[in-house]
Amino acid sequence: MRKIILSLSGCLLSISLLAQITIDVYPPTLQYSLEADLTDEYSEPIAHSWVINTSNQVINLRWEIEVPWAECSSEWKYKVCDKNQCYSSNVTTNVNVGGQPNVPVVLNPGDTSIIDVHINPRFVAGCCNPVIHFSEITNPNSPVALEDATYEICISALSSVNEAERLSLRAYPNPTLGQFSITNNPLVKKVVLFNILGKQVKSFQHMNGNQYDISGVPDGLYLVSMLDAKGQTLKTVRMTKRAIRP
Repeated sequence: MRKIILSLSGCLLSISLLAQITIDVYPPTLQYSLEADLTDEYSEPIAHSWVINTSNQVINLRWEIEVPWAECSSEWKYKVCDKNQCYSSNVTTNVNVGGQPNVPVVLNPGDTSIIDVHINPRFVAGCCNPVIHFSEITNPNSPVALEDATYEICISALSSVNEAERLSLRAYPNPTLGQFSITNNPLVKKVVLFNILGKQVKSFQHMNGNQYDISGVPDGLYLVSMLDAKGQTLKTVRMTKRAIRP
């Protein structure tokens, strides 16, 4: 009898929590037509989205990406970035109950987090509809299911005009001692520096003639992505940052 009462209490608590907790995912229509350089193994267009806590409760948010592989290219690789970090392509959730990773997205009432889906098409155009499942995990053993967000993503090759502009892009000097520039280009609106694991390290709004200061980052190999006004990656290049040696 005691076990039955405890079980009923747990069910009632989950129902009560579900009634109080709500989230919204933006944009409401998760449809993305992205261009990518299909000759570049580092090409990584991004489907930008956000999740907002629309309830009056603190949410410990778990997400899990599910890819319908039977309908999608097996060559594509996916990774998700939330407000905590960017995960590698072999990580499908931010909270692996009983294992790693275990980094819930904590959202106070009204708080927002990015939920960006990065796609590396690996030379293959096509379409796919990955789904992100959201749940509340204040009690990891009794998660509360929230929204399911279905992304409709199609990736095509760069247009011939954009391709010509893209081919002219480069970052210099390379190696750099702490500052770099990129070639003048009307398509570039943002420059993002990633470490070799794909985690964003620096982000800059681009204007022709700008210099970008990365003197504060450790020496090593980085990826410099140049993005257009829609957040699509025009080109990604490797860059080595090193200190002055005696």
